[in-house]
Amino acid sequence: MRNLTAEAHRISLADLEATKRSYPEDVRADPRRETFTLATSIVRRFFGHQWYLDNVFQDAQHSRPDGYMRLDFTPGPEGELKTSRFLDFAENLFNLQHVEAFDDRVNQMRTGSIEATFAEFDFARFLYIHDIDFKFVVPTGIAGKDYDYRITYPDRRVACADAKCRLEATEMRAETITSVLNRARSKNLPADEPGAVFVKVPATWLEVTEIREGIAAAARGFLRNTRRVVSVVIYAVVVSELPERKMMLMRHRFHEYENPCHRFDMTKSWVLFRDYKVPEEWGGMPPKWHRILSHGFLMRQS
Repeated sequence: MRNLTAEAHRISLADLEATKRSYPEDVRADPRRETFTLATSIVRRFFGHQWYLDNVFQDAQHSRPDGYMRLDFTPGPEGELKTSRFLDFAENLFNLQHVEAFDDRVNQMRTGSIEATFAEFDFARFLYIHDIDFKFVVPTGIAGKDYDYRITYPDRRVACADAKCRLEATEMRAETITSVLNRARSKNLPADEPGAVFVKVPATWLEVTEIREGIAAAARGFLRNTRRVVSVVIYAVVVSELPERKMMLMRHRFHEYENPCHRFDMTKSWVLFRDYKVPEEWGGMPPKWHRILSHGFLMRQS
């Protein structure tokens, strides 16, 4: 693919087909290799070759340091997880590239926290596949204006949403959720508009009953003490290995807590996500999502 400036380049399906046709015959003859090479082309197109080398590429000797996006070709679940994460990320970039202020998030990930920005892209996908109208918000450094998404409801109500990520290495303590929510309220969300907070937690947190119940108590306790936040969404990406199909299944697990006593329009629900049965023919994702590299996500509420 041609190397264009961040603001100018966008990738079409025709671009992808042309790119695949340019690969050597031995690459095109191997579906797994072709898919991986295409994902590499997409990521390098948006982030550049040097970023790819610094954060994704791994050599045959595994001499490069481990990292959230660093590939791992060691046989087994960990290596497959890293590859699946990379393929999923490339597909996410392709599908979200037309969302307003997408380029800002690319630049943020290029120069800042990879895992935290990865979570922002991941939740953007969550909004997109649920047909929620949103845009990324460019950071200003000003308290009350540094949230991540501006969301528009079907009746044109607007909410400001901030995404927080508890890193994979974080100790499993539900009490930390309270501090995360308070930080979003006090530093990122405006005082005069409805706010929502999305918190991505490691999947293991939702597998432990005590932690899961503690998170729910923390979310409800936080909402009892604020009138400016209309909802809190706790979610995780759950990965399951399907060895018989030689693939990794990824799905969102989430729960949304609506504030019963906020100070905005109480005559309408501010719930963003509805748990619904995904039609079998979708294969886990809505038709508008281009599944060019993966088998998609399954969506369910915890």
